[in-house]
Amino acid sequence: MNIQSSTGNAFRSSAHVGVRQKIARRRALDLPGGILLWKAVGKVLIWVVPVVLAANLWCAHAIDTSSARSLALQQELVQLEGSAGELALQRQRLTSPVRVKIAAAEKLSLYEPSAGQIRRM
Repeated sequence: MNIQSSTGNAFRSSAHVGVRQKIARRRALDLPGGILLWKAVGKVLIWVVPVVLAANLWCAHAIDTSSARSLALQQELVQLEGSAGELALQRQRLTSPVRVKIAAAEKLSLYEPSAGQIRRM
């Protein structure tokens, strides 16, 4: 029903004047949204929290393991580089002409011929 006034049209509210809405008092442990909503939230938390924690622990373990592996590989690489340098030095010492002559004389009984042993044909 329209009410006419000097400021313009106005509509009557659907709430009856003088009738108060019934306001239910909340107790201390009443949760907003109802008990069914909070039961569902509780079930989700009971299943999700352990799964998330387990995933977190697994990821932390994987990260620690990979960092330990990379550290071990780096240490092994340093050791291999050091031994490669030592082997290169040893190779240079062993392949020197003087050392080859000594090794041939000891192992194979090969000696450098003297001038009287060589004849020209």
